[in-house]
Amino acid sequence: MILENIKDFNWYNDPQNVRFVNNGMLIETRPRTDFWQNIDSHFQKDNGHLFAQNCGGNFVLTVKWSFPLVKNSAQCGLMFRSDTLNWIKAGLLSPSFVMPQLGVVSANQGSCDWSAVELPLECRKIWLRLSRRGKDFVIMYSLNGNNFHQIRMLHLPKVSDVAAVGAYTCSPGEESFECVLEEIELAY
Repeated sequence: MILENIKDFNWYNDPQNVRFVNNGMLIETRPRTDFWQNIDSHFQKDNGHLFAQNCGGNFVLTVKWSFPLVKNSAQCGLMFRSDTLNWIKAGLLSPSFVMPQLGVVSANQGSCDWSAVELPLECRKIWLRLSRRGKDFVIMYSLNGNNFHQIRMLHLPKVSDVAAVGAYTCSPGEESFECVLEEIELAY
């Protein structure tokens, strides 16, 4: 049950609205929110919504999101945040109104990269898993909650031992986005 797992979680940048529904926590984002860093081009956004707890050492974080509609640039997923310039986000990250994509972005000392793969057109739920071993991270996803597939492995050299870890959502466009956090589990 989601309520049992969220007692130590707090918001970094409150969303527009949060309420509990039958299958979890429904979150409505604020428009024009995102996490992105590119200090070379002077474009920095750090106003996305992160529901996280501080976590030290190695861990495995698993989240499940459902989203009734795919919206342009709408995002929901998981995040590891050491600080403003060093973090990872992974999840629904669609650059169009129709085709859902799974994206992984890492900010490494203020420079973001982005990788993405298309998800099935009918995709409306996704499970994500992030494992940390020191400064090494593995991101996996599943479309059914059972079969997880690795999408990325990366190393972040400038991360602190204790960092914020949890579920994030945002909508860089002009519209808000509704999604439901159905499960979140942090294991050490």
